[in-house]
Amino acid sequence: MGRIPSILGKNRSNLRTVEASQVVTAMLGLTVPIAIGALTGHTEMGMAAALGGVALSGEGKGATTAARALSLFSTLVAGTAAMVTGVVITGHGLWPIFGLPALALVAGLLGRISRPLARASRQFVLFTILASGLGVNGEHPFGVAFLFFLGAIWTASLSLALRPFSHVLFSRSFHAALAEAPRQPKKTQRQLLRHWWCSLATLAGWQYPLRIFLCLLIAEASELLWPFSHGYWIGLTVGIVVQSDLQSSLSRTLHRVVGTLLGVLIAGLLVLETLPLWAIIAIVAVLASMRPVFRDLNYTAYATVHTPLIIILVDFGHTLSLTVSVDRFVATVVGCVISMVFGYLLWLKILTPQSS
Repeated sequence: MGRIPSILGKNRSNLRTVEASQVVTAMLGLTVPIAIGALTGHTEMGMAAALGGVALSGEGKGATTAARALSLFSTLVAGTAAMVTGVVITGHGLWPIFGLPALALVAGLLGRISRPLARASRQFVLFTILASGLGVNGEHPFGVAFLFFLGAIWTASLSLALRPFSHVLFSRSFHAALAEAPRQPKKTQRQLLRHWWCSLATLAGWQYPLRIFLCLLIAEASELLWPFSHGYWIGLTVGIVVQSDLQSSLSRTLHRVVGTLLGVLIAGLLVLETLPLWAIIAIVAVLASMRPVFRDLNYTAYATVHTPLIIILVDFGHTLSLTVSVDRFVATVVGCVISMVFGYLLWLKILTPQSS
């Protein structure tokens, strides 16, 4: 058997089917709102709507249209709820320092019930952090949440409409060296709830909720000592880097760390030049189209394209400079250190003796 291309990295067993419709949906889901905003003289509103496309693009998965619609709907609900929640806790004194980690803990607990809920809970945590930071940039928070919802609806509609015309770009069968994992019988809702309830009696059942809680608590407290305006990127980095599977190799976490740092560097280089709007839309289109492809192929590549995409959408229309880029990069480094030490290495030492 031939060698698997190096772009697959260490994540070989997690390959899934990538359809052409996912790539087209990601491109149009983000660029059309931006283009409409530009044509109507409200480009920043288009950028805010494109955040909904970020959340929904690549989420429509399932063998049937009904399954895909359910996946999109759960992400839509989680993302919109996150935007509203992030808006509510913004600017309320010390509430974000304790409230945001507590919300992440609850979401992490509920996400352990099933894989769809796990995906929805991760989206909720990430976009709650993002929404809580929008107030720092002076945006109208509830307006951004509404635009997010519109952009998410547009992207979900595209995903469902394009599915019948799609074809597979990548799949497990495309790489003959990948062994198909044996299928497990599907559990009922009662079995899932019973398994989840029993897991709460063990420390392992609490490991992700406690890890994300601890990391976000430290990240939010660190913002009080941050002299610049991008302290919320510490928490955002934690939301990107800290994942639920502690048993995966250290390289998986390092992939996200390296990719996130590279993404921030790329975004910093982009602001050194004043680009025309059409060039920004083209960059968004390229980055958006790469997300669904890299998502299951390589963590480093995925984080590298995902991070500058978020930065472009959030910071468009604001004064950017090399100082701002350095500020965000340092905040990202701090978030990565917090994630590695308090979200991985510490808990690896705590939980490893239990499995021996």
